[in-house]
Amino acid sequence: MKTTKTLITTAMIILISISSVAQNKKKEQVEKQLTITGITGQSIKESSDVNNAEKLIATISNQIVKEKLVTENTNKLSYILNSKEFIINGVKQEPAVQLRYKNKYIGNNTNWNICKNYKVK
Repeated sequence: MKTTKTLITTAMIILISISSVAQNKKKEQVEKQLTITGITGQSIKESSDVNNAEKLIATISNQIVKEKLVTENTNKLSYILNSKEFIINGVKQEPAVQLRYKNKYIGNNTNWNICKNYKVK
């Protein structure tokens, strides 16, 4: 009987320890993330659009909502748009959507990343 109680107690301690370690790792991952809002990339200084980065980001955000590409709370909108991908709230958009936004908002600035609340490691 005493051995059973000891085994159960030991098993509970091990499970709690494993759970604690997993939670700490998850917390560390979240803490190491960087949230970016703005335009990054080459040739930014050469473009007049960079002076209107806030306006450009707001315009893209409004277009995303207008096209109903997001259905949840738009206050938590997150995206990255560049010449290779368009990810909204963690969901990679179809190539046709990415191309349409790329052509409209990035144009010849092929090395740009336009981000709003985008989390990177």
